[in-house]
Amino acid sequence: MKIIDFRSDTVTKPSPEMWKALKSMDNSKLGDDVLGEDPTVNELEDKAAKVIGKEAALLVTSGTQGNLISLLSQTNPGDEILLEEQCHIMGHEVGSAARIGGLMIKTFSSNRGTPSIDQLQDLIRNKEDIHEPATTLLCAEDTHNFHGGAIVRPEILRELKEFARKNGLKFHLDGARVFNAAVASNLPVTEFTKHVDSVMFCLSKGLSCPVGSIVAGSKEFISKARKFRKMVGGGLRQAGIIASFGLVALEPKWIRRLEEDHKNAKILADGLNSLDLPIKVGNPDTNIVIMEFLNKIRILKIITELGKEGLLTFNISKDKIRFVTHYGIQENDIQLGVEIIGKVLQKFI
Repeated sequence: MKIIDFRSDTVTKPSPEMWKALKSMDNSKLGDDVLGEDPTVNELEDKAAKVIGKEAALLVTSGTQGNLISLLSQTNPGDEILLEEQCHIMGHEVGSAARIGGLMIKTFSSNRGTPSIDQLQDLIRNKEDIHEPATTLLCAEDTHNFHGGAIVRPEILRELKEFARKNGLKFHLDGARVFNAAVASNLPVTEFTKHVDSVMFCLSKGLSCPVGSIVAGSKEFISKARKFRKMVGGGLRQAGIIASFGLVALEPKWIRRLEEDHKNAKILADGLNSLDLPIKVGNPDTNIVIMEFLNKIRILKIITELGKEGLLTFNISKDKIRFVTHYGIQENDIQLGVEIIGKVLQKFI
């Protein structure tokens, strides 16, 4: 039975070009990265910094680790940080900001990832009051996962940067899928990242690497981040084996490949909308499609039945299922997927 895996773009496998790059390596291209001696890692970090438009970059094991390191490098224990209420850092990074960073969290609502500046201003603590923690960091997510891969536009990031500057805050971007935002907007990724003090992006999602993320910012920031990476167990040794995949992933041709995922997401959304069923399907900005059930249903039973038919996916709430398109899913998979979804849903709604 053919398996169509819509669970996440984290399930991607490396491209033939990536395997070719790995096979061409020998020991001369490896070293101890904790000592800064792995030439392939150094090459990747230099390349990533240039592509993302920052002074320096750091290879980390995951997006979760990258976000945590970024928070630790720009705050002190006891500080308060501002997070969007459905963002990944808030809900899916195991409370590391609080447990490891000792940070207080204040959440804000948004319109598909874009907050109200007035609302944010009301959340800023009074620095003169000895009873209150200092508000020191603002975070945004682009694209925003739980708002259906929504793009937070560069002009919004510019406004948020000005807000952060006005209030003496650092500004971090969880850019796990920021290249999706850039490609879908037909803009250089630097149009998004130039407004933030630090950014994390994933190599292991749409860019199809087997492991790894990048943190980028100023040289001073990366110097701190490198030490915090070591603290949380992310000190890598001969990591050039991992970095070799990332060097291929950051080539312009491979970044532009994300267009295929966005096209397939729109085909999927259109196909789901064509089903004569009580569902609501979001119009995808990028590679994530959210399907909402308008009637009460047994969502876990539906996901189980979809799995039995060879279609894998996740629910993100009691009435919403998320589908993610990625490298390895073709247009014919989308058509088959819509047929399977329609057949299964007919049994339950």
